[in-house]
Amino acid sequence: MAQWERDERLARAFVELADTLQDGFFLVDFLHVLTEHMQELLNVTAIGVVMVDVQGRLVDMTASTGSARELEEAQIEFDEGPCKDACRHYERVGPVDLTLAAAAQRWPCFTPVARAAGFATAAAVPLRLREEAIGAVNLFDARPGALHPAALRLAQALADAATIGILHQRLSQDRAERLGQLQTALNSRILVEQAKGALGAHLRTDPEEAFARLRAHARTRRMPLTELCRLVLEGRLAAEEFAVPPDRQDL
Repeated sequence: MAQWERDERLARAFVELADTLQDGFFLVDFLHVLTEHMQELLNVTAIGVVMVDVQGRLVDMTASTGSARELEEAQIEFDEGPCKDACRHYERVGPVDLTLAAAAQRWPCFTPVARAAGFATAAAVPLRLREEAIGAVNLFDARPGALHPAALRLAQALADAATIGILHQRLSQDRAERLGQLQTALNSRILVEQAKGALGAHLRTDPEEAFARLRAHARTRRMPLTELCRLVLEGRLAAEEFAVPPDRQDL
């Protein structure tokens, strides 16, 4: 990516992460926007986002790959890992070289699962405002020594912008709406998972490829991902339209 393209993408990322007061805000779609910008700007293998629910528990919300989602679930199950530490201490975690013994000593259950999934580096940045953490972004890379400190500083800046956007949006709601927002997001996540499965089965491709095509088509149509998935499940958008990825349709 040329420097001017990177600067343009970075500016667009901060504008989109600040624009949360428009009608039709969906938390899962917003978190997908965050992960897409981070993945392109940081050139990282996989990204996932967890949020803190109203009872203080972590809930996996979105992930760029199936393996990243499995690692989010593993951290919640084992009560250890980069996102747990980021939420607990309100600070950046890592980058941690998962190939070293120190990683296994720090996270004895999480580290072997991450290594088995093909990752060599892990980090996390909190979604925080002062002493409040509302979630965390997991960053995973297959390359040892990846995710330099400068990359993590940029990740934290994007996470901070996203946190401010989410909190501004919450302030515009009443208490009942705030309590229901996370449940709505969880329902949306289920919708996305169902659409991935249905599309993958129809196209005879794996769920990650199906998810990549859903995201690409949503971006091309400038449509929220959850709305696109709903149309797929309702049969109002034919699976055949996803047979060719958008970036290859003009070839």
